[in-house]
Amino acid sequence: MNKLSKTLLIATCLCGLGTAALAQGTVDTSKRIKVAMVPKLIGLSVFKANEKGAVAQAKKLNIDFLYTGPVTASAQGQVDIFNSLIARKFNVITTTANNPTELAPALKRAMSQGIKVVSYDSDVAPDARDFFVQNTSYPAMGKALVDSVEKYAGPNAEVAILSSTPDATIQNAWLGAVKDYMSATYPNMKVVTTQYGYSSPSQSLSAGLNILHAYPQVTAIIAPDGAAEVGAAAAVQKLGKTGKVFVTG
Repeated sequence: MNKLSKTLLIATCLCGLGTAALAQGTVDTSKRIKVAMVPKLIGLSVFKANEKGAVAQAKKLNIDFLYTGPVTASAQGQVDIFNSLIARKFNVITTTANNPTELAPALKRAMSQGIKVVSYDSDVAPDARDFFVQNTSYPAMGKALVDSVEKYAGPNAEVAILSSTPDATIQNAWLGAVKDYMSATYPNMKVVTTQYGYSSPSQSLSAGLNILHAYPQVTAIIAPDGAAEVGAAAAVQKLGKTGKVFVTG
């Protein structure tokens, strides 16, 4: 297996997709390489799960693994980390993007120095990575979210969206699919506002409260982000609207 294939396969294993090759013994683990995983921010349960799986694979593959990220959903925070990883001569950077274009220059610089870049979950600019691991079908996600709204809030629901950030690639892709499926399948259902919690539980709670105060007619909130879902649910509970406003994410 050539160096490029080996490096990309190991990065893929860290994203949870290469265990079959590992089990078959087709990955050369005689040379240790350095792999970093940089999530949007540290602390969210979904990224903790990514870390847990990556650590387990790193041990099996006999590689040096680092999980590190900004404490808030900050593109500049990720860029600062990428620059540090480049200086420390990591072999692979895996990341899920806060902003696909703002991350591109640093990732292109990494690639120019022989570092392999793999995006997962929320993609970066295509020319700023070697490949992208997509974990969900966008149309399937859009359909599931809208159908759940219809089931619990009805086909005429007025819906609010509480997302992570305006530039989050995967959330924007999901929400594009939400709007396409909604307009095609439930023409009387409509989105009345889109707001952002910046992957922060406290900011998501504030945004959820703002939605419910400003749009009292809302009967469903689509929150395709872990912190946003928690914040929206907390806002519904805080205002005594449990059973009246449905939250899905």
